[in-house]
Amino acid sequence: MSKSQERRILRAGEGELMGPPGVQDRFVLGAAMTGGRVAVVEHVLAPGRLAAPMHHHTREDEFSFVVRGTVGASLGGDEVVAHAGDFVFKPRGEWHTFWNAGDDEARILELITPAGLDDLFRWMDSLDTEPDPEVLASRASEYGCSLDFDATMSILERHQLEF
Repeated sequence: MSKSQERRILRAGEGELMGPPGVQDRFVLGAAMTGGRVAVVEHVLAPGRLAAPMHHHTREDEFSFVVRGTVGASLGGDEVVAHAGDFVFKPRGEWHTFWNAGDDEARILELITPAGLDDLFRWMDSLDTEPDPEVLASRASEYGCSLDFDATMSILERHQLEF
C-alpha cells in the first residue's frame, strides 16, 4: 500500500485516543490533513456522563452523528434525545452541550467545520486533573468559546450526570 493510500483510511481502533475513562475522544481527522477545513472527532461516553460544559463557539459549526447509544443534548435552550443513526446540528453561536442519556456506551462522530475546536478538545483531554473553571474559561475563550457553568450545573443535577 502506498503512503497516500495509508493516509486515506483509519482502521477501527486506530487514531489518537485521549481523555479520562468515561469521556474519551478519538481524533480521526485534523486540520493538517484538510487544510483547516474540517476536523472529525469520535466522542465515546459512558452512561451518565456529560461531554462538555454548556458552551457556544463563534468560529465553528458542529455536526454530530450518533453511531451508538442514546444521546441527550441541550440545543439553544431545547433539550432533545438522539439515537443511533440520528444526526444533530449545533451551529456556531448556539448554546449547547450533550451527554450519554442511555444505559450503554454512546459513540458520536463529530464533524467540526472549520477545524480548530478539536485542538481545545485535545488540550482538555491532556490534563491530568480537572481544570479550574477560570482556567478552562480562559483557554476556551482563545478558541472563540464561552462557557456557562451555572447552566452546566443545572443539567448535571436535572439528569443526574457526572462531569
